[in-house]
Amino acid sequence: MTPSSLVKLINSLSPSEKRYFKLQSQVQNGDKEYLLLFDIMDSDDYIDIGKVKAEFKNRSTRGSWENTCVYLSNMLVDSLVRAKKEKDIFFDLLHQIQEVKILKERSLEQEAFKQIKKVQQKAAQFQLHWIEYYCYRYELNFHADNNFPGLNDDNLIKLQMKGKDVLKSMNHIHDHYSLYEVLKYRLIHSGKIISEEGKKKLNDLVLSEMVLVAGKSKSFSSQKLHLLFQSFFFTDIGDYPSALKSFYQLNELLEKNEAFIDNPPLDYLSALLGIMESLRMLGNSSEVPYYLDKLKRLDQNIHPEYFRYLVRKTFSTQQIVSLLAVDQLNEASKFLDTIPIDVFDNYAMVDEEKQCELYFFSSLVHFKLGNLRKSHLFLREIMNTLKLPEQLLVSKAIRLLNILVYFEKGELIHLEYEIRSYKRFFLQSRSLKIEKLLFKIIASSSANRRIRLMPAAQRKILNELDSIKTDRYEQQLLRYFDFSVWTKNLVQGKGYKADTISKKEKSF
Repeated sequence: MTPSSLVKLINSLSPSEKRYFKLQSQVQNGDKEYLLLFDIMDSDDYIDIGKVKAEFKNRSTRGSWENTCVYLSNMLVDSLVRAKKEKDIFFDLLHQIQEVKILKERSLEQEAFKQIKKVQQKAAQFQLHWIEYYCYRYELNFHADNNFPGLNDDNLIKLQMKGKDVLKSMNHIHDHYSLYEVLKYRLIHSGKIISEEGKKKLNDLVLSEMVLVAGKSKSFSSQKLHLLFQSFFFTDIGDYPSALKSFYQLNELLEKNEAFIDNPPLDYLSALLGIMESLRMLGNSSEVPYYLDKLKRLDQNIHPEYFRYLVRKTFSTQQIVSLLAVDQLNEASKFLDTIPIDVFDNYAMVDEEKQCELYFFSSLVHFKLGNLRKSHLFLREIMNTLKLPEQLLVSKAIRLLNILVYFEKGELIHLEYEIRSYKRFFLQSRSLKIEKLLFKIIASSSANRRIRLMPAAQRKILNELDSIKTDRYEQQLLRYFDFSVWTKNLVQGKGYKADTISKKEKSF
């Protein structure tokens, strides 16, 4: 593990994990140079690896930098594995399998056989299929090595068939994962589905998935993957009623099978988020607070620190979106002031899309309030910190809002540059109608941010905007911010709330 990776690992530790590590280290005697390095890396004063190395050599006359880094890495990972064994059934069963191998090596085969049977029962209970198959394989090998004592022909075949059934379940789950991964890959690398033509390219995956669902396997994993596939597909083609139905079913499945949910429960987080976003797209905001409360309750000590930060970022974003949806701008601004700095700054690597969305909606609050300076600060922060992924629609939303800020401020030179930069950046992506129309309107606007059109031309543009607003493929971008409303106000000469900005705020 490199020193920079080691720093990242230490910064990801929760307070309880740090305490556990310190307790584990007390068992050892002698010099503990690795603890000195841990304390230095854990300090906020030392971020640069060169400074960390210099500080370590200054405070430790005998310790080797390279060897201490390696030893600290091993100790930390070992400590985390031990801690996980006490909380995670998967880690516990893997540890028991290691014990079985030790017992067998010491010729305590009967003891090893008894333990593997217990592991097998637990694995079957929690549907950990490959561990379950390993246990069947071990049991068959045990009988074969001992000349099948007390085992007749029928019992042997039954045992073999049980192992084969587990392999069939694993194969079914593998096929489902394969389809889900291909779907996700295509949507990530080609972007959201923005036309019927794009939707047709996924028909082969949909048909294959339907064939899999018709199979016999009804395990928790196969049901979860089916609903994830369906909800992911419907969301990305803009069919929100169907997406919401799948998300409801997924949420119900996960809540009824808490024992099978991974730790951390990323799938459950995705289900809650999918429900809230689908409800908003369908104009039903009344149910959102219920699921928002469920989301907030995921911030618990039993989950890893990086997941808790992901939950905090997601909750903050969704709370802002909820306030924006009912036009409570002042309340949204007050809520922004309550978000801890570390929620913005820490763990940007957890989820780029969630990080981008938090900054975008924070910027949007100030944009709607007419505070263009603060709006621009949030946009610049995220654009400078992260390389916005081209395939994510939130990247388009961020850069489009940045263009609107320049337009509202009347900074024409920056505006022209940003539009050219936008077109170059998204050169490989298919343009949406709202993008083309927005640039067309901005290009034909005068320096005082007003556009003059003949009545016939104005009606044509307004009709086009109305059709865009009802287009489910266009809605995938408009769910971040209704650029069509902003454009419509500009065309009609109404301006936008940002027009009320003071001269003082314009000096940026």
